[in-house]
Amino acid sequence: MYYLLFTFYLAIAVYLIPRIPFIKKSGLSPAVIVSLLLIKIFAGLAVGWMSQKFYPGNDYWAINKDGLEEYKIMMSDPVEFLTNIFKSPYENGYTGFFNSIGSYWNDLRYNIILKMIAFCDIFSRGNYYINSLFFNFFGFFGPVALFRVFDDIYKNRKWAIIIGCFLLPSLLYYSSGIHKDLVIFTMLGFFCYALYFSSIQKSSIKRLLVILVSFMVILLVRNFVAIALIPASIAFIVCSKRRNRPFLVFASVYACLILAMFLLQVLIPSFQPLKIITQKQNDFLNLPTAATQLTANVLEPNLMSFVQNLPQAVDHGFLRPHLWDTKGNFILAFALELLFYELLFIVVLFKSRFRQPSFHSFILFAIFFGISMLLITGFIIPNTGSIVRYKSIYLPFLVTPLLCAFTRKN
Repeated sequence: MYYLLFTFYLAIAVYLIPRIPFIKKSGLSPAVIVSLLLIKIFAGLAVGWMSQKFYPGNDYWAINKDGLEEYKIMMSDPVEFLTNIFKSPYENGYTGFFNSIGSYWNDLRYNIILKMIAFCDIFSRGNYYINSLFFNFFGFFGPVALFRVFDDIYKNRKWAIIIGCFLLPSLLYYSSGIHKDLVIFTMLGFFCYALYFSSIQKSSIKRLLVILVSFMVILLVRNFVAIALIPASIAFIVCSKRRNRPFLVFASVYACLILAMFLLQVLIPSFQPLKIITQKQNDFLNLPTAATQLTANVLEPNLMSFVQNLPQAVDHGFLRPHLWDTKGNFILAFALELLFYELLFIVVLFKSRFRQPSFHSFILFAIFFGISMLLITGFIIPNTGSIVRYKSIYLPFLVTPLLCAFTRKN
């Protein structure tokens, strides 16, 4: 029965997706759209099968199981289903917005996904693979949105952009599972699409609503990503108004941010915005030791501690996994992928004729945001496996410009 349902829903998706106006306007042919959709869907199936086979007790299947419980509540008590997401079971109520343990807000990021799974269960009856199919219908819009932005900037670089937005191995793997990564990458695509086209075309209520909704979802599901978007977005908006020296604008915005944090910490010692990151690191360090655990220095919520630990963060966030990191399944494959990006960066860096596209204001947005997220990942996460998963959805912002700079026009 499940095979028939899966085939039926897949046929509907293959028929409908290329006909959706937002996707039709991407400029991709129906054959390419269907091919990319099928790749993403079958990547989702692979994530489910491989995680069950090699990582019993993994989050993907656990989330799907918990979603089935929410479905049962929805069927038996719809009022409870609609209201329990607003209830806090903790004595501290609704405090601890940035906490990762014992916090209503930490639970909310999972509860949002559980509600989505519960609606999917109406049609799937809890089957993981059918739910994965539905999630990847939704998740397909994220890379399409990001593709449309890069395609508008880099004319005649379609295949390089397709690879960067859809087919990077770690991105494809981790953004196709039933998890937060799929939701965050999709929302990032929508956010960037609405932000970019609002700046070059007439802004509209619809695009402003997309910016607001996507930002709020990112804030609720992975709050530090939303915070990292703010300075990059401010700098991009300033560039779109002034249209001169975009690199100077971005450098100035980030320099002012660092200076403001330093001054406020000196003037108001209780003001500790960096505690958001140190709290995240502490929460990770308190988790059970992983098979790919790394040695990590404990951060203090001040700039000096972050500066001292910057080399380690760069190593963890940008250079892990190393080729000699042999612990954990598939780590070597991800290490080889990362090595390719590093070699690509070196080639582009030393080829002066490739440099010009990086000065577009959105490309600077992508680079500054991508670097920020890789650094944050390096600061807070102390194991290689989680580092690969977390940073996979930020790689398109850095790798796509490199691929476009490296390749010839189509």
